[in-house]
Amino acid sequence: MGLVQLTVRPVWNGAPFSKDSVYLAAGDQRIQVGELKFYLAPLELVSANGTNQLFDADLFNLTHGPENRLLHAPAGTYHSIHLGLGLPYALNHSDLATIPPNAPTGNNSGMYWNWASQYRFTIFSGKWDSNSTGVGVPPFVFDLHTGLDTCYRARTLPVLLTMPAVDTAHLAITVDLARYFTDGTDVLHLSQGAVWHGDVNELAIPLQLVDLQAKAFTAEAE
Repeated sequence: MGLVQLTVRPVWNGAPFSKDSVYLAAGDQRIQVGELKFYLAPLELVSANGTNQLFDADLFNLTHGPENRLLHAPAGTYHSIHLGLGLPYALNHSDLATIPPNAPTGNNSGMYWNWASQYRFTIFSGKWDSNSTGVGVPPFVFDLHTGLDTCYRARTLPVLLTMPAVDTAHLAITVDLARYFTDGTDVLHLSQGAVWHGDVNELAIPLQLVDLQAKAFTAEAE
């Protein structure tokens, strides 16, 4: 078995993200992100010989910058990674009482919706304004908590990663938060809905967000 150091890092248009900064997003929106947490489930390395799972589910809090994990995988050459955003059905409907409280999906994660007996997949919140020439902290609150099975997304990302039997490989997953607001065509306008906590009758905004979020991830070996 080899070791891989995984770094999951937030950026805004390619530059390091800071929660203290106010950014200009698509749609002439001023954005200050105050919290970003999400599940990756699973994370798998894909080679010509098959797939090796690094973990079934983990929770990443990028509010204050990158997070690192040291993981095990068989030595070899991998051509892509497969990741899920949120929790797949079986994990989303797990019995919380059977999970250690400090596990990524445990009660202490702060991600469980007791009312729904399911999980939040992403917490994305902060301040916003539709006045692109405004100054200071934006005056309005956005607070988007995606979840429910319809919000789960999966992607396969190309990456050439060689895992040595001795020494450590380095894998970076980059999340560009500017792309939470646009993929170059579709634009998430917070004026159309800035708060969502699981209302099944108002799915347009969370589904738009998760579709954009899925496109915001890239991977590279370092």
